[in-house]
Amino acid sequence: MEDNNIRIHSTLDMGYDFFIIDKWGKNYHFKISTFVVPSGLLSEAFEVIENNFDNEPRVFHILSPFDSDIEKAELQLKGKIKKGINKRYLDYKEGNYSLGDNLEFAGRILIDHISYNDSETDYCFQVDGKMISVEQFLNLLSEVNGFNFKFSIFDTTDEID
Repeated sequence: MEDNNIRIHSTLDMGYDFFIIDKWGKNYHFKISTFVVPSGLLSEAFEVIENNFDNEPRVFHILSPFDSDIEKAELQLKGKIKKGINKRYLDYKEGNYSLGDNLEFAGRILIDHISYNDSETDYCFQVDGKMISVEQFLNLLSEVNGFNFKFSIFDTTDEID
């Protein structure tokens, strides 16, 4: 039986352009769109990137009730984008990544991703718009051997503080 109610939404194809500059002067291009999902209105921002070899698009979401003002929801989404692009978790020196001074690590978990950087798995992380293989992540942890840690997972619509 065919379900005619299933719709595929592509923010990259259907969204409008949003340009923003981070506090370091780097320009970003996002496509923004708001659409209906079973639990309300999802406002999505998808980063448009040119070189995707070691870069991974950042994606931001806001979930709002069905009766929400779309402009207000998208303004909130733009605030989330601004906060996200102005936070760095990694330092990059001499061709290598290291944890930033605050020793935090946040981003997106990507599974079934094209094997990256000679990784033995299809798992990787998107952090600061960069793809980090599982092996690179483990190397980052070697800097903090013996430290305690807290690992939390958040829905894409939640704030990471």
